[in-house]
Amino acid sequence: MGRSDRGPRRAVLSVVAAAVLMSVAVFLAVRPSPRARCRRIFAKEVEPRSVMPSPALLAMAVSAMASLMLFGMPTGVLVAVFAMPMATRLVGRRDSGPVRRRRQQVVRQLPGAIDLLIAVLEAGRPPIDAFVLVGRATAEPLGSELALIAGRLTVTGDERAVWDGLKGKPEFAALGRCFGRAGRSGMPVGRILGRLADELRRERRATSQERARGVAVATAAPLGVCFLPAFFLIGIVPTIIGSFTSLPL
Repeated sequence: MGRSDRGPRRAVLSVVAAAVLMSVAVFLAVRPSPRARCRRIFAKEVEPRSVMPSPALLAMAVSAMASLMLFGMPTGVLVAVFAMPMATRLVGRRDSGPVRRRRQQVVRQLPGAIDLLIAVLEAGRPPIDAFVLVGRATAEPLGSELALIAGRLTVTGDERAVWDGLKGKPEFAALGRCFGRAGRSGMPVGRILGRLADELRRERRATSQERARGVAVATAAPLGVCFLPAFFLIGIVPTIIGSFTSLPL
């Protein structure tokens, strides 16, 4: 291998190393979200850290490599500077499979947990104790979420701010509105939570029925593909063959 081949190879290696270092620098510069920091402080158990890199890090690395390979140096560096944040934002907007399944599990567990909250509140305990006790008695993943809410109530001391913060999470938005409404109007929070639990059960029942109807519609085409050839071979083909054999030749 001559010296003429070493120049392009060194250039490619330097470009790859620069892209990797730039992606790592951006990843380290981005601070974790407040939700992740609060979960580390207040959650009962520390979630196991995945070995696979996050989708945002992969998006940054792929966008940087693609920009450098398509446009070269130094234009590729400028394109990568704008492409990496855009790719990270696009990937961050989409919920991954585990996040979506966790959210669905929380929604399924929420009506039963609300019934427990009503029982504890009607016994005369404050909301902080109610969330602590129900979080301990509820299975994951909802148990850790309720413990996180209890930790926020303990640290902030401002219940209205905590209820307003719950509105940013789709699965807990209705719960935060119920507590906020009870605090503003002075109504018993147990009555409002009871209506919420009944509404969540009706929504879950309607969702299950809609999903069942969707399964029936989705299976109609495969069943038709399977049964139509069998019907044709068993019902129509023998009739046609019998008609031809009965004709005089």
